[in-house]
Amino acid sequence: MPSTDATAEPNELAGPPSRAEPTTRELTRELVRLALPAIGTSLLQTTVFLTDRLCLARYSEDALASMQVQGTLLWTVYGVFTGLLVGTVPLVARAVGAGDTASAATTARIALRLALALGVLVTSLGLAALEPLLGWLGSESLAIRQLSRQYLQIAWFGVPAMFLATTAAFVLNASGDTRTPLRAGLVSNLVNIVLAIGLVFGVSLGPLQVPALGVRGAAIGTVIAFSVEALLLLRALTDPSARVRVTGLWRPGVRAPAARRQLLRVSLPALLERVVIHGGYLSYSAVIALLGPLVMASNQALVTIESICFMSADGFGVAAATLVGQSLGRGTPRAAMRAGWTAALACAVTLSALGLVLWATGGLTSRWFVPEGADGEALVAATRSGLPLLALAQPFMAFGVVLAQSLRGAGDTRSPVVSALLGGLLLRVGLAAWLGLGLGLGVRAVWLASCADWALRTLLLGVIFQRGRWRGALGAAG
Repeated sequence: MPSTDATAEPNELAGPPSRAEPTTRELTRELVRLALPAIGTSLLQTTVFLTDRLCLARYSEDALASMQVQGTLLWTVYGVFTGLLVGTVPLVARAVGAGDTASAATTARIALRLALALGVLVTSLGLAALEPLLGWLGSESLAIRQLSRQYLQIAWFGVPAMFLATTAAFVLNASGDTRTPLRAGLVSNLVNIVLAIGLVFGVSLGPLQVPALGVRGAAIGTVIAFSVEALLLLRALTDPSARVRVTGLWRPGVRAPAARRQLLRVSLPALLERVVIHGGYLSYSAVIALLGPLVMASNQALVTIESICFMSADGFGVAAATLVGQSLGRGTPRAAMRAGWTAALACAVTLSALGLVLWATGGLTSRWFVPEGADGEALVAATRSGLPLLALAQPFMAFGVVLAQSLRGAGDTRSPVVSALLGGLLLRVGLAAWLGLGLGLGVRAVWLASCADWALRTLLLGVIFQRGRWRGALGAAG
């Protein structure tokens, strides 16, 4: 019988009694129920930065190009350090599948405390190391570097809220509630859109006079938006109706050392994976910076256009991780296998269609990133040249993202490290440098390297997932 002690520690959650497996139709129905709100949430998460990019694109070309620096840096910091919290998903999902909500709540409490501590630490380090970071990642353009400095001096203060919001969403998603993060995302995005437009360009409404703050205004809007989202999600976890209710979150004296060790044991390989991925991406971005401001700006436009596809893949991945983890908790490993493949195939079909639509509409969307009054035909042409490769990458990215999330949902956080090392670090960076710096292919070099990376990850993760070694105890490798 599941524990009712709010401070109970999670068991190893391996080898639960087998239960009746859901049919394929039931799995598909549950996948759709979980995936649609998760896709919406993922799109809303990227909309915060998309709003910044669109506003800054209309503000000046230098402001848009500067997002290649601060966007990359913040995404890297966020991605790496939230790796320490990834173990929340399989632990909560398996506990919920096994009916042990007390253990799930204990894991959630520990993860949220860790998220806050990490956020404060990262903010402190980011402010202290701002100049060296700009020297490493920044463009040779002094104007772009100054804009990045202005943005980051404010944006670092939003990191604790980002970490708390992400961890709270991990808990809710793993429990099977993907709608609450969607609602919180809608509210925070409305806040961000209003603030970004008003603060970037300035507001003059009678007695209300706000000067145009440019990149500073975008950063302020982002910090407030993430803070609102974190407060809403934390409130949802304390609600009596929550499937996994977290009480006494900040109360001292509630300890669960075994649960903390288990969270870190599952999460540490994910942290290593994030270091590899983002180390590769930073190196990749350094190569892009060497290709000049035009390639930087056009690549930033393409990344923004593609974000709708990547975030859709992430939404399918959230649903897959939840279904895989809960299926293993219920003792139905074959259902877990079917859930992962079903989610990956559905995502590949969806992203392939989206990629074709983005390619077909590139003449319109590429012009959204041209500042008013600027001669942006070169930027439009460079952006459009990368759209066929963006479309080609989508089915590979779909399989790569969803299969990696499925493995993490099972507790196998080690296998994705291999694919990240070979694809994201070695192949992507090396190929971009050769094609871009050596052959002079410009932005096409960047996206050819991206395609090759995702194709390799799809192959490796597909083999690992099909072998099924992840169906055992948490932390088992593929």
